[in-house]
Amino acid sequence: MKKVLAIVGISILLVSCNSKDINKPEIEKLKWLIGNWENISNEMEMYESWEKKNDTVFYGESFALVNSDTVFAETMLLEQNGNDLLLTPTTKNQNDGNSITFKLISSEGDKFIFENKEHDFPQRIVYSNPQPDSIFAYIEGTQDGEYRKSDFPFKRVSK
Repeated sequence: MKKVLAIVGISILLVSCNSKDINKPEIEKLKWLIGNWENISNEMEMYESWEKKNDTVFYGESFALVNSDTVFAETMLLEQNGNDLLLTPTTKNQNDGNSITFKLISSEGDKFIFENKEHDFPQRIVYSNPQPDSIFAYIEGTQDGEYRKSDFPFKRVSK
């Protein structure tokens, strides 16, 4: 009888531990974004930073420099809204300054795919964390009937 109770107790413990991960809000699975990131090449310097505002909101900023001139700048909100995880970038000089929201449609392992089929370009924004010190992001979709994809690899900036 003691063996049966022990097995039942262990089974309940294992199920409850696993259910905590299942019920974890999606935004918590992206906490590896928090911090400062860069991609420096001869052609361009790209920077991205993320901070946790509260349990349901992360705030990000991204910009690119060419010869010390800012050629791209955006702010981003990553928000847990009930069961939905929403990524809302606002890009300077695009979309008349309006924010565009992308909804998480898939998360497997370290890959998170956000989509907005109604947006002209991109229709998808993807973030992954292939190594603890790196982010690999890309945007993709069709524009003027042609498929396009742009990659954005980043390395963590040491504190």
